[in-house]
Amino acid sequence: MVKYIIKRIIIMIPMLLIALIATWILSNMMTVDPILNRVGFADPTVLESERQRVGYYDPWFVKLTLFLKNFFTGDWGESYILKPGKPVLTLISEIFPKTIELMIVPTIISPFIAVRLGTTAASNKDKKRDSTIRFISIIGAAFPVFWFANVLQLGFGVYVFGYTNGQLDIPIMLINSPGLSNPGPIDGFRTNFRIIDSIIYNDQTFLWDTLLHLILPTICMTFIGLSGLTALTRSNMLEVLDQDYIRTARAKGVEEHSVINKHGLRNALLPATDKIIGGLLGAFLGSFFIEAIFAYEGFGYYLLQSVLQGDYLVISGLTVFTVIFTLAGTLLADVVYTIIDPRIIYK
Repeated sequence: MVKYIIKRIIIMIPMLLIALIATWILSNMMTVDPILNRVGFADPTVLESERQRVGYYDPWFVKLTLFLKNFFTGDWGESYILKPGKPVLTLISEIFPKTIELMIVPTIISPFIAVRLGTTAASNKDKKRDSTIRFISIIGAAFPVFWFANVLQLGFGVYVFGYTNGQLDIPIMLINSPGLSNPGPIDGFRTNFRIIDSIIYNDQTFLWDTLLHLILPTICMTFIGLSGLTALTRSNMLEVLDQDYIRTARAKGVEEHSVINKHGLRNALLPATDKIIGGLLGAFLGSFFIEAIFAYEGFGYYLLQSVLQGDYLVISGLTVFTVIFTLAGTLLADVVYTIIDPRIIYK
């Protein structure tokens, strides 16, 4: 197993290099002019001077070599448009915890709900419960996440707020209410996890506001995330319940709930384990759309803004970090899968 992990890590190096080069090429093929976005339609002399300063006219191989050299020496560059002068690694350390806060609840809750729904549907095959659960999972899989997010915004921002005369007011935009700064002193210690920082500094106003702003994005990600796993669990469960050892258990008079939960569920979950672990990556990638729609200033939001405004180094940094996170996640999934089922041997 150790040899397999080392082998996978070695394989990741050229994959990371390819991702770096591809990201740099695609970023520099964009028609957005970051220098013009930052300087504006100023004096042509000022614009030309800025182009010379940032090496705009350097040959492409010089730019690429410098980019790769800086990256592997820990210098991912600085934001040019979004947060002028701020190192990209510092920006990532500030926004990534916000995305983790957004995805942690759906990642934990979705598998439990999906497994229970899938098990219930399988044990009530072709009955009303089964049809209802299948319909819900199809709805979750059929509609795009950004459509469902817009429906939640419209529903809670207009209809629910209006019908309750403002008594039920759940925020539908932004990461926190305008005017609320981070808890604690400006230069104080921070984890960049807003909930944890609120607890550390006992800022109950900020904590409550943070939780309110997480409600709708969390509902959206949870609903979308459980649909596929529900269908997979149902399919696996139906296959397991048709096995001989299940018929034998029933013939011996074992109670139905024991047949389902003790004998059936354990074997049905194994093929779905990879998807459950992969749900972490799915939640991370799905959060990009959620953050863009809810104006939630996390990882995906800044990636979108950097593309729109041509902040090339931020684009490269966030994209490569996503690749690293994905590669590490797939490796973790393989390791956990082996722990769960020791019969699986990777070479």
